[in-house]
Amino acid sequence: MKTWYAFLMTALLVVSGTAVANSDVVRTGNPYELLEQVANKTAKRIENDRPKINEDIDYLRVIIREELMPYVDSTYAAKRVLGRNLKDTSEAQRQEFYAVFREYLIATYGRAFTQYDEKKHEFEFERARELAPDDRMVEVKTRLMESGRPPIRLDFKMRYDEDQKIWKAYDLVVEGVSLLNSKAAEISSVIRSSGINGTIELLREKGQEPIQPYNNGNS
Repeated sequence: MKTWYAFLMTALLVVSGTAVANSDVVRTGNPYELLEQVANKTAKRIENDRPKINEDIDYLRVIIREELMPYVDSTYAAKRVLGRNLKDTSEAQRQEFYAVFREYLIATYGRAFTQYDEKKHEFEFERARELAPDDRMVEVKTRLMESGRPPIRLDFKMRYDEDQKIWKAYDLVVEGVSLLNSKAAEISSVIRSSGINGTIELLREKGQEPIQPYNNGNS
């Protein structure tokens, strides 16, 4: 179950502050439709690039950067993770934290996606609903399906990026458990013991580690 929990961190996942410049970026104004299109597009990319992944598993970083990160608000997620610690950081520390947190997410997503098998897994998406003109945050309900397993409930929290004019995901709630809240508790503990600079260095190291597939002995 722990392996599945880690895998689901990246179903976003179908937590990026970078400019969205790719001409292939999905531009629908409806977050329900966007999530479904991004998930299907990513799944197709993995299927097409499976030979490259099999040859070099670290190639998953390329797919994640190109297919997922334009729709992930890692900067907003990083601010939420820092929480009350945010006010105790300098501007330089914040910017460095945002950068290493993004790379840490990419590495984490890459490791989790080693569990994804396009021949076994598929998503079922909540029917798109009409938004109110002032809606800026929504929760999109999704189910991860695999034959022989009960559906797993995934609720994606998304917010509208006013600067880039696009919806982005910032949290995934798996069977009622917020991954963002879990990560905030973990990083808060590291900050208490190692300080913000020590936390930045730890995240930098984690983000640079080669992607390795999960095995039965991993948590």
